[in-house]
Amino acid sequence: MTTLWDNNRDYHSVANTDEIKVHNMQLTLAVDFELQQLTGQVILQFKRLQTCDQLVLDGRDLNIDTISDIQGNAVDYAVEHIDTLQGDKIVINIGKVIDEVVIQYRTSPNSQGLQWLTPEQTLGKQSPYLFSQSQPVNARSWIPLQDTPKARITFTATVTVNNGLRAVMSAANSDVMPTDGVFQFEMEKPIPTHLLALAVGDLAYGAISDRCGIYTEPAMLASALAEFEDTEEMILAAESLLGPYPWGRYDMIVLPPSFPFGGMENPRLAFITPTLIAGDKSLVSTVAHELVHSWTGNLVSNATWRDLWLNEGFTTYFTNRLVEKIYGEEQAELEWVIEFGRLKEEMTSMPLAAQTLPANVQHQDANDAFNRFTYDKASMFVHELEVRLGRKAFDHFLFDYVQHFKFQAITTETFIEYAKQTLLVQYPEAISESELMTWVYGEGLPQWFVGPTSTSLDKVDLALQQLKLGDSAAKLNVAGWRVHHWQYFIKQLPLQLTQLQLTDLDSVFGFSGSQNAELACDWYSVAIRNNYEIVLPKVAAFLGHIGRAKFVKPLYNELLIAGYEQQALAIFQQARAGYHPSLQVQLDALMQQL
Repeated sequence: MTTLWDNNRDYHSVANTDEIKVHNMQLTLAVDFELQQLTGQVILQFKRLQTCDQLVLDGRDLNIDTISDIQGNAVDYAVEHIDTLQGDKIVINIGKVIDEVVIQYRTSPNSQGLQWLTPEQTLGKQSPYLFSQSQPVNARSWIPLQDTPKARITFTATVTVNNGLRAVMSAANSDVMPTDGVFQFEMEKPIPTHLLALAVGDLAYGAISDRCGIYTEPAMLASALAEFEDTEEMILAAESLLGPYPWGRYDMIVLPPSFPFGGMENPRLAFITPTLIAGDKSLVSTVAHELVHSWTGNLVSNATWRDLWLNEGFTTYFTNRLVEKIYGEEQAELEWVIEFGRLKEEMTSMPLAAQTLPANVQHQDANDAFNRFTYDKASMFVHELEVRLGRKAFDHFLFDYVQHFKFQAITTETFIEYAKQTLLVQYPEAISESELMTWVYGEGLPQWFVGPTSTSLDKVDLALQQLKLGDSAAKLNVAGWRVHHWQYFIKQLPLQLTQLQLTDLDSVFGFSGSQNAELACDWYSVAIRNNYEIVLPKVAAFLGHIGRAKFVKPLYNELLIAGYEQQALAIFQQARAGYHPSLQVQLDALMQQL
């Protein structure tokens, strides 16, 4: 029986956004590292879209102390637990005239949106650290609000820190430290609630340009500035394609290794993993990716997590365009081919029914939408649009698309209607409605799609063929190979390798000791799959140091599949405290299967 979904509904939120629009919040928080708690209040200002006398908010593990109107009069409210995915439903009786509520509350140490690090878990080893991760549905665990991408808000915030550390937010930040520990923030442009962000730690600041800089722990600042020194050039390149940068400043914060993502596009303060600091700028496309989200994601947003492809597909495509503009066609071509390889690999283990651009996560964990398929199939679709229309025409279409929907959240169906009125009318010979619908709703890739290739990989294919014919690693000509060649090489190694072959490759190329997290993770997957047990201590050290979900989840899966259940469990028990709470929840579920 086919389930009929309401494609305009966000199934991951209980907020009554169709009846009431919360448009501004005034946040006041005190940071308590000892209790691992934020304490304070939020004033929510809202407008009725329909006649109603209740404001319904999302929450999770929040301790609500009082709710009142702006004059201080208590209002009735109730908190109902929905489930582990959605959290709690906060129903506030607002009557007919109230248009602001004041909520006094405290967070829980178990908040999935906040990670509290001990000094020992930081680079400097001297001070504690706090950072948030609101996407996809964790803003509700540190602020009671309408926690859905459909809900855009402006905000002001006052954050008090009593131990001399610096606070920063996804808002206007100042590199001047206040003497009283009271930090003031303002975001005057409406942002989706999953882009609300806070970090507190021993943070130094370094400028890249007049509108771009980096916050991070002092010991990491020099290497971060060197690795990401091209960011202003990326901004200029993005502006040439998508129009003026719309958020004023573009600062970044390089977080501790437990940050669970490669990056997070929080406006004015992109969160970045330190695993991108490879020393050779080979992984900076993630910085470009978060920057491009300033237009496709932050300016034009997905209305529900089913529609995530609208964010990630266009952003992944335009990341490749920035790489081409700054680092050249060869690197952009290599990254596109590797992206296609990731997609094909993902498709082999993914149910065919799930291989549509809209993510079928309406009654699943919203985190399930964040897979390579959502990013890479959508990117292939956008690449094909460029090929069919021609680059000049496609750039014009995308510029108009962003301007048309800026500061709005849209669904897949909204995009399709827009494409019917623009693409299909202006370029009827380039793409048909049937082809458009096949890309969006069809399973897998369209039969006619031809994936990208690169002659730059011919030398890698030659080396792989030599290996198959029995040549030793030392006989391979790897002169001039980039990181992307090595990524392709490791990914294309035969599924089954002998211990002798693994030892030979490792001793010649030093894969097990790679300081590049991407290469190390790819190699560890090959090694685990083939029971090359000499790497297990290095895998344990890697999993104990890095909390990026892209690396952590696949490696635990590889260990379990290869029969190393007890080793995986032992590593996890040792490393769990250093993982972000949202990743802990996902890995707990994996380990409970043992």
